[in-house]
Amino acid sequence: MTLMRWDGADMDRLREDMSRMWNRMREDWSLDTSRPRTHLHQVENGYVAEFELPGVSPEEVEIDLDGETVSVHGHFPPCPGERRAQAENEFRVVLSWPSEIDPDAADAQWRHGLLSITAHKAAGHRRRISLQPQH
Repeated sequence: MTLMRWDGADMDRLREDMSRMWNRMREDWSLDTSRPRTHLHQVENGYVAEFELPGVSPEEVEIDLDGETVSVHGHFPPCPGERRAQAENEFRVVLSWPSEIDPDAADAQWRHGLLSITAHKAAGHRRRISLQPQH
């Protein structure tokens, strides 16, 4: 029998992957009603993140983004006849971009309860170097 050394970082990656999978399953099966359904699409030079926010007023949605994540915060309206506190209908979604984006080039659109955020990939600084033979 061959013994293999277990790297602790492997366990951390496994835990993160499982957490991501479970969160995606919860969204797909609509098990979490306090969080809007989200969709992330890759386009030619960036990404489009979509958030389903039916009944939410666009003026009450806060969007924060940086080169790595986008955060969407607001409140779902109570259902007719429901007397829940507004804090109970609060939502906050933080979505990580697959690669770094340029936050200054991002824009948001609202259409019939669907928030779409378009973000362009960051133009990283690239440089080519050559090896010099040693004498």
